[in-house]
Amino acid sequence: MAGIHTHYDTLQVSENASDEVIRGAYRYLSQKWHPDKNPDNPEEAKRVMARLNEAYAVLSDPKRRQEHDAWIAEQRAAGAPGGNGGGTNGKAPPGSGSTDTLRDYYATEIAKGRNFWIWPLAFIGCAMALGLAANLVPSLASLLMKYRYLTLLLLLAGASAVTTSARKKHRDQLLQQHETRILEQRYTEHMRQKTVRQVVIGVSAVLAISGLLAYYGMGWNERQDQLQAAKPDSKKPAPAKPASLQIENACGRDLRFAVHYLPDGGEWRTEGWWNVEANSSTGLRGDLGLIESTNAIFYYYAESLDRKIVWQGRDDDETDATYAFKGRNYRFDRVRLARDADGSYQLKLTC
Repeated sequence: MAGIHTHYDTLQVSENASDEVIRGAYRYLSQKWHPDKNPDNPEEAKRVMARLNEAYAVLSDPKRRQEHDAWIAEQRAAGAPGGNGGGTNGKAPPGSGSTDTLRDYYATEIAKGRNFWIWPLAFIGCAMALGLAANLVPSLASLLMKYRYLTLLLLLAGASAVTTSARKKHRDQLLQQHETRILEQRYTEHMRQKTVRQVVIGVSAVLAISGLLAYYGMGWNERQDQLQAAKPDSKKPAPAKPASLQIENACGRDLRFAVHYLPDGGEWRTEGWWNVEANSSTGLRGDLGLIESTNAIFYYYAESLDRKIVWQGRDDDETDATYAFKGRNYRFDRVRLARDADGSYQLKLTC
């Protein structure tokens, strides 16, 4: 397009550039020539920004872009150099001769790490493939376990090879799209630097993991020989089950009975009164059901219905205790009971 300055020249893109390329060019150049970033030459920056806005307004509209392409074709057919391209003034935009071109911008954007995810995915994929092969071939599994440091290096090398291949394919696609040696050289330079960084990071990670394995002595084969399955201890008795409290009234009088006890999983509590008939034996049932516990210590208080006979603790006995019950304080007697053949606690009261 010698002698014809078009909106494509203003944005420094080719005539067959995609909408995405045009947007990127406009974004880059508008940032570069924004008046706030050119305080030394604000008038020139405003003039360039006006041309950029006009060019983008035309090329971002499919209909106006088609009309602009038709105008370019007419100018070429008529051999009219110096045409102004539908609003441009025929001058090359300031900075068009600078080495900081739009293609440099593309190269920098491509190399910013947008495809950095390829490396970790490649490493994971190689690890999964190697694990699958080890499951299918037992001898390979033992070999990998024996030379696990070399296995890590093998995974690193495989991931690097896959990453290099994927990035080369990506680069070739970009080069086919933009067709510029500047892009190829700049891309190659950035990728070389990135590859060196990633190899250094990968080798450092392998060395760190190897050091940790060596430090903690994770010799899996040796540790497996030392590990033994837990065996139940047949000599250790099973935990005792709660037993119920049975009261035997061997006295010839009816009496009433109260108890202070420790239920399993709960706190000490006082319950009563139970009426126990003369010459009878009964199990006690309270608010929680049967009075039962694994603790063989009980505190009890009993008296005949006429209160002439009382079973209670002694004031001079430090093991006995006083508890508030039914609005009064009672001195409860402390007893340790043994289980009978039926597994119950038996308390016999005589008079």
